[in-house]
Amino acid sequence: MEFERAAFPPPGDDSPWVDGDDPLGHDEVRRRRAVADAARDSDPAVPTRGGERNPLAIRPDLPWLGKLKMPDLPVRWDESIIDYLVFWKDDPRGRRIMGAWVRDANKYREMIVANLRNADLPEDLLYVAMIESSFDSYEYSRVGASGLWQFMPAAARVYGLEINRWVDERNDPVRSTEAVLYYWKDLYARFGNWDLALAAYNAGYGAVLKSISMFNTNDFWRLQELESGLPYGTKMYVAKALAAAIVGRNPKIFGFDKIRPTPQVEFETVEVPTSVALSVVARAAGTSTERIQRLNPHVRRKRTPPGQRYVVRIPPGTTSKFASKFPQLRGDWDDHDAYVMRHGERFEDIAMEHGLTSRALAQLNDVRDESEVHGGSILVVPRVSEDEKHRNRQKANDDLYASGVPRGEIGEPLIVAVPDKNARVSGKKHVFYRVVDGDSLWAVSQALQVKVDELARWNGLEGNAHLHPRMVLQAWVARGFKAEKRSVKLLDPRRIVLVTSGSEEHVALAQGRLGRQRRVYTVKYGGTYEDVGKLFGLSRWDVARINGKPANTRLKAGDTVLVYEAVDPTRSERAAEQAKKARRYRRKSGIKVPPQRTADADAKASE
Repeated sequence: MEFERAAFPPPGDDSPWVDGDDPLGHDEVRRRRAVADAARDSDPAVPTRGGERNPLAIRPDLPWLGKLKMPDLPVRWDESIIDYLVFWKDDPRGRRIMGAWVRDANKYREMIVANLRNADLPEDLLYVAMIESSFDSYEYSRVGASGLWQFMPAAARVYGLEINRWVDERNDPVRSTEAVLYYWKDLYARFGNWDLALAAYNAGYGAVLKSISMFNTNDFWRLQELESGLPYGTKMYVAKALAAAIVGRNPKIFGFDKIRPTPQVEFETVEVPTSVALSVVARAAGTSTERIQRLNPHVRRKRTPPGQRYVVRIPPGTTSKFASKFPQLRGDWDDHDAYVMRHGERFEDIAMEHGLTSRALAQLNDVRDESEVHGGSILVVPRVSEDEKHRNRQKANDDLYASGVPRGEIGEPLIVAVPDKNARVSGKKHVFYRVVDGDSLWAVSQALQVKVDELARWNGLEGNAHLHPRMVLQAWVARGFKAEKRSVKLLDPRRIVLVTSGSEEHVALAQGRLGRQRRVYTVKYGGTYEDVGKLFGLSRWDVARINGKPANTRLKAGDTVLVYEAVDPTRSERAAEQAKKARRYRRKSGIKVPPQRTADADAKASE
């Protein structure tokens, strides 16, 4: 927190308070610190700062420190621990923060403490959840940690928490607490010391182990005093956790004994089939959707995961009502199926196959951007008959093969441009994969079981650049490659036409889809690209791009210019508009354009 970085600055600032908000005053804090330092300096038997057994040895000016009950986490006193205690006891900001924490601790206290006790772990590890998340199951950090215990994704999966598009069990108070027990046991088994275990929970096992090895000591309080021993934030984290546990054991001394606690989170569980919207669960239980969502913070998409039975939490005392009402709502939940999306499968194809628009399918699955879903993603789809699905699939396939660049008509093959249409790889099967939103070169290579650099070379790609939807990648895969088993959708080679990228064949086919024809125009009197362009309804910029030359190029009699002439205005709006401009200009100018001359005729004429 920003306020905490200001309130507890790294060494070099004498005061833990900021901007004159110290209720004691800067001078008074310095005076008391000086008294404590003088007492320590005058008695050689008193150890130096850090790792004290008696807090009064550090702050003799705070007699209430000697009256504190200790938590079941071992405490070796340090100035940073006392600074937190003073902050929460005397500073208005600190009191507000700790007051809210103490109030909300009751939500999960009984559940967490019971689990810790059954696992033979210190019960006051409860307060790690306090400082990590403020007991907010939805807490999400800027580095990607989430839930009561602020699990990072990798650690969460190691300890058995499920994270996917539909659920994130880091946000499940019960499941995440069950997982963190194993985490704490592992950390304590590795370090044999709760100070180091807490440090590793914050900084990571590797960082603490590296520090121990570098400085050849396993004393946390020694490591945190050494230059580059442990991060300053880790020292403050351990101090904060221990201080929070001390406050928890001494609410009266800190003035938090009169706080009215938040009610404990209680629930009953029911099992639902397939994918059920939480709004339907709420109606069956006779409660609000918002309450069901609060009881199930790990359910991410406002409905249970598709393709499986799932346990849902409902308010206490509503199980009987749910059992009688839920079957009556069958029409609201028993008309959907789970669909596993294949690599290379368009979102719109899935929607069309199941009789939906892409927008409706996105709303059903809470998809905000199609790049969120990819091969392997499980979607909820309406249940449709096999006959209807087959008819819709045919429509989707026809649309797919017509959706090239430029777009073709239904029944026309998809134009696929590759570096060399005659390339072959001996002993391999030639396949074609259509890129969808969210694909990466690495992901496609994994799906096709080929090397990334080979896939890039076969397709003339820059390995670091992004792929884009509607690109088609060719690959040579093992003869035994089974697309169905790999959940990959490949293009049917019988429905594509392969061309060498940028060749005359490629350009002719592509322009033909637009109703235009590639032709060579011979300049009669000289002029500019603008003069030529007007004859064919093109701008000088169009002509310059086609010929790869500057737009202000000067032409002389006999020069040849490549143009794309509109010959079938019905094929595209572009051809229709171009033909209209050309006719208007020619009529107005009284110019007749010479008959078509092909590139082949020009080549023969030059021989």
